[in-house]
Amino acid sequence: MRRRFRTPPPRALGVTMSVFDTTAQELGFALDAAQQRAVAVLAGSDRNVYLWGPVGRGKSWLMATYFAAVPTDRKKRIHFHEFFRDLHLAIRRHRSNLSAALDELLSDVDLLCFDEFHVHDPADGKFIARLVPALLERRIRVVLTSNYPPWSLLPNPLFHDDFLPTIELIESSLTVVAIDGALDYRTTSRHEGGFAAGWWVTPGTAEQRAHLGLCPPDHGERTILVPAGHAVHARRVTEHSVWFDFGDLCGTTTAPADYLALATSHREWVIDEVPDLRTAGREAAQRFANLVDVLYDQEVTPVFLAATPVADLIAGARLRLDIARIASRLGQLGAVESEEGSRPEPNRASVPIDFPERGDR
Repeated sequence: MRRRFRTPPPRALGVTMSVFDTTAQELGFALDAAQQRAVAVLAGSDRNVYLWGPVGRGKSWLMATYFAAVPTDRKKRIHFHEFFRDLHLAIRRHRSNLSAALDELLSDVDLLCFDEFHVHDPADGKFIARLVPALLERRIRVVLTSNYPPWSLLPNPLFHDDFLPTIELIESSLTVVAIDGALDYRTTSRHEGGFAAGWWVTPGTAEQRAHLGLCPPDHGERTILVPAGHAVHARRVTEHSVWFDFGDLCGTTTAPADYLALATSHREWVIDEVPDLRTAGREAAQRFANLVDVLYDQEVTPVFLAATPVADLIAGARLRLDIARIASRLGQLGAVESEEGSRPEPNRASVPIDFPERGDR
């Protein structure tokens, strides 16, 4: 007989529901019905919370608003990629002791918020099956967002049944709320900063690059970076910017931890020679999807110099991760497509990327 897992109640970390209405009004929108359901759970309950739904429905905004309003400094909000990286490093320091690693990372935390929780890889699934009960045994309130309902985690039919006990634990220990309103709020982005201020340039001609202030790197500028254990070839590196070829960045054994480390020190990226993902290979396409997630969440401003428009890039691409999320995020970029459309959109300024001219280095 399977032992029933009993989780201790998390600490009371309530906020007033009016915080969400006020913040929404300041941003010029009203909460839809799905968002109101989530607010009632976040503000009026001490239970752990699992917010899931399609891209752009306000999951991360709801979490961020709640996180900012909770009256304590004992809180942590982190992307799941980042937490995974930090936890694995801590486990190594503590000689494979998961509990000691969690003590190190969470000893001063009463609220833990995860962005973009997902489980696709069977090896990750085995680790998360250990992590979830260990995490829930602590008196920490856990709030997470996901594009998947719990019952769709680790969808691979060869491994899904083995993950069912963890799914059942999530469903019994967290209040599951669907954020599934009709409006994709990302389509209303004003493209003023961060990821959305970047560009998708097709096919990346010399004239198009010149309009964006991009001076192609010399061969002599190539260098090797080792951000988090993997060597990555870069065509140019400055104090704030970095220029990669797609093949060097996604065609080798890089990982989200590498992108995270690079995003911390370089806030403007150029990714050149982006191919049609249908021809790039499954692993390279998946690394590209991971890269987009990291650049978006870290508010890095990118310029993608690509062989195809975004719509053609992802049509039929074989990605394990959420193709809808990647499409939504890339769809926020300014589009420069074809010779006739090589000038930036009229409502967006052409601000040169911070790469110095050859004579300035």
